[in-house]
Amino acid sequence: MNISIKENNLTTSKSNKMKITKMMKLVSTAVLTVLFSVSALAQSPDANYVPKDPKKDNLLTGENTVLLVIDWQPDLIKVVKNIGQDVMVNNIQGMIKTANLFGVPVIESTIGVKMAGSKPTVESVKSLINSDVNNIDRVSLNAWQNKALVKAVKKTGRKKLLITGLWTSGCPTYTALDAIEAGYEVYILVDCMGDATNMAHDTAIDRMVQAGAIPFTWEGAGAEMLRSYTNPKAFSGKQSKGGFVEIMTKHFYPFAGKY
Repeated sequence: MNISIKENNLTTSKSNKMKITKMMKLVSTAVLTVLFSVSALAQSPDANYVPKDPKKDNLLTGENTVLLVIDWQPDLIKVVKNIGQDVMVNNIQGMIKTANLFGVPVIESTIGVKMAGSKPTVESVKSLINSDVNNIDRVSLNAWQNKALVKAVKKTGRKKLLITGLWTSGCPTYTALDAIEAGYEVYILVDCMGDATNMAHDTAIDRMVQAGAIPFTWEGAGAEMLRSYTNPKAFSGKQSKGGFVEIMTKHFYPFAGKY
């Protein structure tokens, strides 16, 4: 009988050891699963972000784009009726700040200041343009018929143009049409343009689009340059301390639904 008990004990012991070994394997597998899951969750937020060459990107970037600021003069601003003048000025302010943030060259141009005594760029816009930018005053309605302006654009080596200006049906339209003809990819910022009537503005936009211009908005252009919230310029910048988020907070969100 004692022999039988011993045999039973040995059998039980072996069985328990097998159970314990199996349980340990299950626990190990569970622990590894948890560790891998935690590791996946702990990945950097930009782990799946795919960067693109900012100079060759088909989208707008701070390294392939130029901003034209055309005829933001008080005598022209006060005639605009298709959009609130305060809203329109706010929009160009937001766009210039965005250009400065992302390193987009700004080319400023006025018409008739020297020849006709017209007033220069309104101070609320001029003050945001870097001091090393020399204004190009013209006699031609078509900015592309000014050698200095075309030379300034070519000097940047960039082929994507953001065009803003007054009045929509005049200087911006002629400039856009000729820039397209010259092989540039032209984006017309429809919320940074204005005219005396809705019809004048809308018809000019239609004409430019039919010729190949791409209609867009200032905040859309800025977001396209930002591209990702892992971009350090999302929350910080040299001139805009809070980055693009700060610019949007001041110049976009308060104007929602106003145009």
